[in-house]
Amino acid sequence: MLPFPTTAIISILKAAVDVAGFYVIQKPAFVLPAIRYPGVISYVNTVQTVLRCLSQAPRLPALDWGAIIRRCMIYETQASELIPSNSDLKKGTLRVECLHFSLAHANQFDPLLSFLDELSELSRFSSLELNLQSHLFSHLGDLIKIFSGSKLEKLFHDITIYLSSSVSSYQVYNPSQQNLLRVSCWKGLGNCLDEVSVDSPEYMPNIEKCMEVLFSLLPALQSGGILGADQVDSKEEWLEAVNCLAKARQGWLLDLLQVLEADLVQEDDHFIHVAKKIQVRARLVNIDSIPLTELGRLKVYILNTGSHGIWDVVIEVVAALQNAEGSVKRQWLVDSIEISCITNYPSTVLRFLGLLCGSCCKYMPFLILDRFTVLSDLPVTLTSLLSEPNWEFVAESVVSCLWTSMERIYNWATNISQADGSHSPSLHSIDKSENAMAAFLTHVMHQTCVYLKDYLPLEKQLKLANMILP
Repeated sequence: MLPFPTTAIISILKAAVDVAGFYVIQKPAFVLPAIRYPGVISYVNTVQTVLRCLSQAPRLPALDWGAIIRRCMIYETQASELIPSNSDLKKGTLRVECLHFSLAHANQFDPLLSFLDELSELSRFSSLELNLQSHLFSHLGDLIKIFSGSKLEKLFHDITIYLSSSVSSYQVYNPSQQNLLRVSCWKGLGNCLDEVSVDSPEYMPNIEKCMEVLFSLLPALQSGGILGADQVDSKEEWLEAVNCLAKARQGWLLDLLQVLEADLVQEDDHFIHVAKKIQVRARLVNIDSIPLTELGRLKVYILNTGSHGIWDVVIEVVAALQNAEGSVKRQWLVDSIEISCITNYPSTVLRFLGLLCGSCCKYMPFLILDRFTVLSDLPVTLTSLLSEPNWEFVAESVVSCLWTSMERIYNWATNISQADGSHSPSLHSIDKSENAMAAFLTHVMHQTCVYLKDYLPLEKQLKLANMILP
């Protein structure tokens, strides 16, 4: 293997800065060359290319690299004033290379370690440009390898303050810029968890506190639609968040994602936070980070919830079931049919049924993911699923419960149509927020039973044929 050409590259660095009048090595004073911007771009490009090469060097000669890097940082700040906004050179790229160089060689040169220490101080960090803040966050895994324990404790504390304080410069950024910082921080924390043991008492409490703050800032996951002016696409943030959380301690993670029954009957504003916990559970199940039973514990609660946003939760739950064994999917089907007989929110459980059946039956490639379409498709998707060899042995029990559920919904809808929306005492178990869906749900359930009538006894088939739908 050829030796790394460190000496030659440093000579190029000296030549570049000499031509520019930028004496970062020979002279302590700094003078910005009075040249036109094409020359500035050339010299900035040269210096950052050289630094990029030196970042890969196994060792460096004993120079005052701390002073060199600090002056490079200052040089680009002042040189950027001469670079027009339409230039191909992005402002801040040289400063980013200074950061990468320092991270690569901080173990070898204390002045570089001091430089990184200074940048990570909360007061200094808050004054950095967005791009540099983002890069520092994404390289937390490198910092954890070079900072002392006490410094790391302060670093993670500062991060929680920066992200949560109402007076932090983070609050000044627009939603897209805040999203960039959160994505970088999730990525950096994930790298930290790759470097340390999850049982380490020295690091984990501080890292977990950062993850708690980031989790509280994680936006709601939406299945689709047009983003508003103040919204950003959070797919990448969710990807990094789930990847990071998957590396955390299992006990701490399940505590973070704990959902109580009382949480699911709260107002919509609170339910957004609860829905996020369930969606993260589903994503973690999907990548085999936690067992499916951790999602199954919430089955009854999820399918008896009518809060705004439950549709997006149901989508994630069904997605998590895609890799489950056939017996597990069949049990979810049977359980959900039984829950439909008692739930306060039949539209929720029937949408879940529609999604589950649609994702497992032969018509899956042709179906549309829509909260009303999955209901209107239920007669076809459930019938198709129960006709398959691996499912037909549960058909009789499923249709028996389906009939019970259909009768309940039929009586409820009939009562509403005949009594101007009021409930009789026996029908109070269905929430009044479902009233607008009563006639539609009745037609869906009736049609489904018609498609599956061969599984019903004769007297129920006759009753089904004589029903007058509202």
